[in-house]
Amino acid sequence: MVIMVKAIVLEDARKLSTMDFPLPAVESGEILIRMEMCGVCGTDIHLYEGRMKVPFPIIPGHEFVGRIEAIGEKARVSEIKGEPLAEGDLITVVPGTNAFCRTCFFCRFMPHRPNLCSNRRVMGVNISCRDPPHLKGGWAEYIHVDAEHWWIYKVPEEMPSDIAVLTEPMAVATRALERAFSPGLPTFSEGYGIGDSLVVQGVGPIGLLTVAAAVIAGAGTIIVVDMVDDRLKMAERLGADHLIDMRNFDSTEKRVTQVKRLTRDLGADIVVECAGVPSAFPEGISMTRRGGKFIEVGHYTDQGNTEVNPQVICSKDIDVLGSWAYPPSQFDTAIKTLRRGMETLPIAEMVTHRFKVAEAERAIQTIKSRKGIKMAVTP
Repeated sequence: MVIMVKAIVLEDARKLSTMDFPLPAVESGEILIRMEMCGVCGTDIHLYEGRMKVPFPIIPGHEFVGRIEAIGEKARVSEIKGEPLAEGDLITVVPGTNAFCRTCFFCRFMPHRPNLCSNRRVMGVNISCRDPPHLKGGWAEYIHVDAEHWWIYKVPEEMPSDIAVLTEPMAVATRALERAFSPGLPTFSEGYGIGDSLVVQGVGPIGLLTVAAAVIAGAGTIIVVDMVDDRLKMAERLGADHLIDMRNFDSTEKRVTQVKRLTRDLGADIVVECAGVPSAFPEGISMTRRGGKFIEVGHYTDQGNTEVNPQVICSKDIDVLGSWAYPPSQFDTAIKTLRRGMETLPIAEMVTHRFKVAEAERAIQTIKSRKGIKMAVTP
């Protein structure tokens, strides 16, 4: 008897359907995961709106955590840090394959930057569900993983699913913050150092996790910029010192002036742009002090152009750095950061809305309406 499982399939832009797929058997190096929770990411919105070129149909969802339902013998020793794996273990998976193509320029000459591989395959993003074993995305009751080609992380026993589900976005956030570490000598006020001031533009889930990571890393004054009440309140609870509400500071000039007022008229040591709005880019550069660092992480897809005066970058002598995804090892940093933060910060409260698999489209519409903080899909 063939057991069928449900998944949400994005057949084309703005076309979601609930489909049944046969539950696959597992070979020696494979794992079948019973999905417990999968976060809904801004990338999922871009996929839904057709802003990314992907091989439709796909099962969206790349921020998933679940329990091992079945596991092949070879896969039992596939956990990346050497932990033994068994049925019932709670695990999370780096959605980007570790089977780098080894043929593109970046794999050959920049193997330390695996996130730049020209042929990178990502579960829930650019792997079609057309062919068996089909289940290559988190908006499904089960997920199939070839352990040889993906990094598997066992979740610490004391960490619940509603925190572990934040591992992938925390990997994005911590990697963005770490872009400020180097090059630079913190003892000479270059790069990120303990006590440095930070501005986070846009405190959706990535921005909020950047705030949490900065608090845990020992940042000094933390300033956030947003206009959504729930996000501003959560940012404050996570440790932000100052909130710049765009409804009150309703122009770039007012917001930049406020940042300078809060930073001895210098500007922030580090500015991280998480809003994904083109106009935030030149505004963030204006908020950065001379010799500081501006990190761009919010523009995963093309949201259009904006005007920047190059002389400002030149005269400030600042570093403008992009942050694109993360290496697979970033999940280790993310799990450690979440584990520490869950003891002192309200990270567990970030998942504010949960939707059944068949209700995934409601999750997308809720995000677009700017309600709540983090959406998740559950079986």
